[in-house]
Parts: sequence; C-alpha cells; structure tokens
Amino acid sequence: MKKFTVLFPSDNVETDVIENTTLQQIIIDNGLDLEFPCGGVGVCKRCKVKIKSAGDADFHEELACQTKVHEDLVVEIPKKQKASKILLEGIERKVRHSPLIKKVFLNMDPPTLEDNRDDFSRVSGEKKNVFASLELLQSLPVLMRENDFKLTALMSGDEIIDLEPGNTSERMLGVAFDIGTTTIAGYMMDLNTGEEIARFSDLNPQTKYGADLISRIVYASQNPSGLERLNGELIELINRLIEQAALSHGYVAQDVVAITAAGNTAMNHLLLKIPPRNLAGSPYVPVVKQALIVDAVDLGLNIHPAGKLFSFPNVAGYVGGDTVAAALACEIYKSKELALLIDIGTNGEIVLGNKKKLLSCSVAAGPAFEGVQIECGMRGASGAIDHVYITEDEKFGYSVIGETEPEGIAGSGIVDVLAVLLDVGVIDHNGRILTPDKITHPVGKKISSQVKDVKGKTAFVIYEHPEEGPKVYLTQKDVREFQLAKSAIASGIEILLEEYPAEIADVRTLYLAGAFGSYLDHKNAARVGMFPEELLANTISIGNAAGTGAKLTLLSEKEFNNCKKISRQISYIELSSHPHFNEMFLGNLRFMPNADE
Repeated sequence: MKKFTVLFPSDNVETDVIENTTLQQIIIDNGLDLEFPCGGVGVCKRCKVKIKSAGDADFHEELACQTKVHEDLVVEIPKKQKASKILLEGIERKVRHSPLIKKVFLNMDPPTLEDNRDDFSRVSGEKKNVFASLELLQSLPVLMRENDFKLTALMSGDEIIDLEPGNTSERMLGVAFDIGTTTIAGYMMDLNTGEEIARFSDLNPQTKYGADLISRIVYASQNPSGLERLNGELIELINRLIEQAALSHGYVAQDVVAITAAGNTAMNHLLLKIPPRNLAGSPYVPVVKQALIVDAVDLGLNIHPAGKLFSFPNVAGYVGGDTVAAALACEIYKSKELALLIDIGTNGEIVLGNKKKLLSCSVAAGPAFEGVQIECGMRGASGAIDHVYITEDEKFGYSVIGETEPEGIAGSGIVDVLAVLLDVGVIDHNGRILTPDKITHPVGKKISSQVKDVKGKTAFVIYEHPEEGPKVYLTQKDVREFQLAKSAIASGIEILLEEYPAEIADVRTLYLAGAFGSYLDHKNAARVGMFPEELLANTISIGNAAGTGAKLTLLSEKEFNNCKKISRQISYIELSSHPHFNEMFLGNLRFMPNADE
C-alpha cells in the first residue's frame, strides 16, 4: 500500500500516511487544531485548508474532511478562531455547608490493656455505619503507629476512603464542572469554607469531532478508538484546568478531593467512557440515568488518589444532568407557582412545572443559535457582532465583541438582526428577505441598499469591508435555519403546556439559562417567536445555572440528594412521537407580521 508525506509547516508537523487517508483523520491523529462542526460530512464548509502538491506553485482551498491523500502534500491550517466569551456567572444562593467529601482530623489515644479496642474502632469512633476498603484496613496498623495515632480521615458518606498522616484537614478542595457540548466551565471551591477560589473555562476539545452531539456519538460508535479519543480529550482538558487553577492559588491538583460534573446525557456518557451508541437512534436509551460516584483515578483524573467524581443524574436521552442542575439552581422543583425553564445551548432543554409536577422535552435548536449552520455565524468571541439595532437617526447599527473589525455574527446578534429586519419590513412574516423594490416601511427603505446578491444568494449585508466587499451578512438560507431552530423551541413550549395542561397565562416566571439565554435581548427573542411575548415581564436570565447547580452539590450532600429526587420528579416527553408536534412546528415557522403587513 502506497504511503505519502504530508507536511503542516505552520505547525511544524510532518507525517507519513497511507494513501486515501483523509486530511481530517491526519489532523486529528496529530492533535492539530481544526474543528469539524458537521462531523466531517462536508456540509458546514468550516474545515477549509490550503493545500498544494510538490509540483504546484500556489495553494488552493479544499475541505479537510473530504480530501484524501494521493500524493505528497503541503497543508496550511487557518489560524485558530479567537477565544470564545464563555459565561461563568450564574444565579447564586446559599446552602447548608456539608461537602460531599469531608476531612476529619483524628487525634487518637494509643491502645492500652484497659482500652484494647481494635484499630478501626478508634478510627471510626465506633460508629456502626462507617466502613473502609480491605486495602485501607491492611495499611491501617502501620499507618497509625508510624504517625503517633494522628491521622486525617477522608470521608465520602459513611466510607473512609483514605487516611493521611498528621493533620491535613486545612487543604481540601473541590471542583464543580459544567461539561457543555461546546464549552467547559469550572469552579474551584474550598470545601472547608465553601468559598470559591477560582473559576475557569475553555472550549470543549471534542468540537473537532463535530459541533453537535449526534456527530460525536457516531464518531464514538463507528471508530474503533472513537470513544477512547473523545473521553481522552475531555479528561486531558479537565486535568489541565485543575492543575493550572490549583498552582495559581498556592495548591496542587492532589488537594482536590471531589469533582461534580453536570452535563447533558451524551456528554455524561463520554466523560465516564460509557458507550453512547443507543442515544443516536430511537428510542434514544441511555446506558444509565442514575447519579454515579466514581473513583477519579479510574477515569485518569489527576487529583487526590482517593478522590471521587460525582456525576449528575440524567432524565432521558436528551435531557441530562445539566438540566437537573439548572432546575436545582433556580428551585423550580420547589416553586408553588408554575414556571418555565429554558436552557438554550447546542441542544435546547425545556422544563415546565412546579413542586407538584415537572414536564420536560428536548429540541434540536442550539447549533443555529451558536453560529453553526449560519454562513457568517461564529461563537461569541472577539470580532463577533453580538447586538444589532436601529439608531436614533434611523440607521443600521451594531456592536462587536472586543470592539474590533467584525468577523462574523454570534447567536444573540442573529436574534437582534432578525427582530430589526422584521420590524422595518426587510423580512416578511414568512421569513423572506424582500428585494429593495418590495420594501415599504420608511426605515426599511433607508437600509434597503444593504439587501444584495452575495455569491449568488440573496442576503442582508451587516458589514461590508471597504476593499473586500460583503464580509458579514445574513442569507435567505440563514433565515430558514433560524426559523427551524426557533420553531422547535416555541413548539416544545406549546407541547408542554398542552400536556400539563396549562395556559401561557398560568406561567408566572420564565428562567433563561445558559450563555445564549443570558446575552440575548429578551424583547427581540420574543419578537422572533422563541417564546411568547406574554412572558416578557417575568423573564429572568439565570446565567450558567448548570455550573451553579454543580457548585451547590459539591458543597452540600443534601443538594446532591435533591438532584436525585429532581431527576425522578421530571417526566420526559418525546416530541418526535407527539401527535401534535409537526402541526405546531409548521405553524411556528412563521414570524409575527409587522404593522405594514
């Protein structure tokens, strides 16, 4: 079988590969930084690289996922997209301090003829429910006597999981993680005081295997080392984030004794290296829904050797522990009045109810809201247009993250531009971008020159480079993608109300969780039909509620047990099999008309 050499000069990587190997596989195998949002099926066009063969003078563009090696190649990968603005803030509340892992200093009396109790009775304080592993018992007699009967016990519930020489009770850290499909957010906590020491974040490195969950599930299931790779990417990042945070605050990673991890069901499976195959097809069955307590060492986590990872319980195949964590954070499960919780991420989860009853569903909406499937879409990073508006002098205006030249448009900006264009009649209620001669609204007429043909497509140009031409724009296809996403959310809300049963007027509070829910303009979100306008007055953005829930459980055994109760309390409705979903979905595709229609 023929072999060829592929050179990545900018990354200082040269490798020999077998003929017909895709550039995508080579890039992944060599740990190079390029994402494949559509999972490598050639749809998103986001994996463009510049290549040339030995005989070529100039580079030309190709999709890495679709290009196979048939000769020696030189490949240039584009510069990495600027760091995303990752939301770390969230709703906060106090809890009774009782961490999942505790340290107890034991200053024990040595045995005498008068007090000849067994060694473990001295360690356990003769409490009947306390137990330890055989391995720990085997080391106990020497450990006690070498340290003058002064030890620190690590307790996980009623189990003594480790004994440390002397008094180490002051160094006891925990880390709460929100394991998102796109981003990872972490919070390092002092388990003695309950105070937050550090917060940190990064992009989920699994995005190189696909922006959406299905792409990753397929990759994990169809590649022999797929699950190992996806899990390894995540564990490596978690270890690095913990080590950096610990060292920067005078600790070491081994001072971390507990980790809580809230993520959707698929991310939960990938974190625990549990095969997610059956989540991809009907009836979307997870391997496990229960909360799990896992030895961190078994996952390759470089924390305290006896440390534990506490995973959140899942509700269903596409409503996971992050939704449970958000429900815990906003306390919808304790509410006397009816409330609605919407977490719009790469996947969208909706919960309706109160302390008597909770219903949930999941909608495939997130990729469009996070810039994927939108031609000029991008994450909320420097250079992304995040808000759009009409100025006082009736001109088109926008703001850019980082106050730099616009490079793309973020999800919140997409919502704004659609709301603005609907209000001024550039887009009609069917979602059609009108040609300038069809626009009748006076403000719409003033900005009608921004409707142009871009690369053979009708588009509204948001930003035009003086020399390069249209750089950030919204195409007709982009509008359609958004309509599909917003209709899914609106229809999910209607189905939950129908099944409860309840009317929209009965809902007293709407909680918007996640980064997208925090950055978007509520009024514009209602204008484009993501949720009913009747809820505007009582809409509350609660930020990274999943992260808050993860912190609460880390600090409180009671809250961790509450999560288990919440997961059992929430009933799941599968929208794809609901008899009214398709009808509602088609109806919600349209926008509300403006005054001129």
